[in-house]
Amino acid sequence: MKKLLLLAVLAIGSAVLGATRTEMIREKLLSGDRNYVFVAMHRGDWRNFPENSKDAILSCIALGADIVELDAQMTKDGHFILLHDGSLDRTTTGKGKVKDLTLAEIKQFKLKSNQGGKDVVEKEGAMKDVLVKSTHGPAEAKALFKEYWKYVESGELLYMPVVQFCWKKHEHAAKILPEWIAEEPRKASMYEVCMDSDEGAAQLEKVRKAPGAPRIWINTMWDSLNNGRGDVKGFTNPDSTWGWSLSQGATMLQTDYGAELLVYLNRIGRHSL
Repeated sequence: MKKLLLLAVLAIGSAVLGATRTEMIREKLLSGDRNYVFVAMHRGDWRNFPENSKDAILSCIALGADIVELDAQMTKDGHFILLHDGSLDRTTTGKGKVKDLTLAEIKQFKLKSNQGGKDVVEKEGAMKDVLVKSTHGPAEAKALFKEYWKYVESGELLYMPVVQFCWKKHEHAAKILPEWIAEEPRKASMYEVCMDSDEGAAQLEKVRKAPGAPRIWINTMWDSLNNGRGDVKGFTNPDSTWGWSLSQGATMLQTDYGAELLVYLNRIGRHSL
């Protein structure tokens, strides 16, 4: 089964900042406002804390980010943990694949400094605070979610298709994009578009013209995800990198440099609830 990416829309922020901010973020996300830009922190604040860890998540909240991007994997005994890789090798003191180990076995290991995480995903009635995204087509997604798809249709659980016009995945993305557009309008219409060329960037126009004026999520972490306009270039010329993404209609940016992006967005008046 393909990995699903779970994004907590500051659900954990309710305990720190009060439920009001969480509710405001969700309300803004579902609104027609296309001026406000949502800042999504890639694997939490992983450059300063272990990725997908509690401290990485809390740091995002303290910075004022809107979304914490997290990766979910399932253990041998059916529990979900937060981890990007399929194995524990890179980011923990353990070895082996997550699917071959129980939750109790994984809990024996520790996180390595500034890399990776194994926090358990706990369901505490916070469905409205979660956005799920994946590279599945409509039929595949519905089959995977089964009886839970009704929550997507009602808008209680937010879902975002990922179309990857990069890394030689253009053919798959070109197939599922029109399939998803044909499904419009959904309760919460949004797309993540990854692109490594002008050909991929051209797909943004198709998304912009889709029914429901969908939100566009762009990953600015690396050049290969944003047509040569990655985060690092944003330090020297933010208008040609982050600004370019905004000019393409993006209102959701995933970054590895949340603090710097927030400074830029606040300077141009694009991050005020």
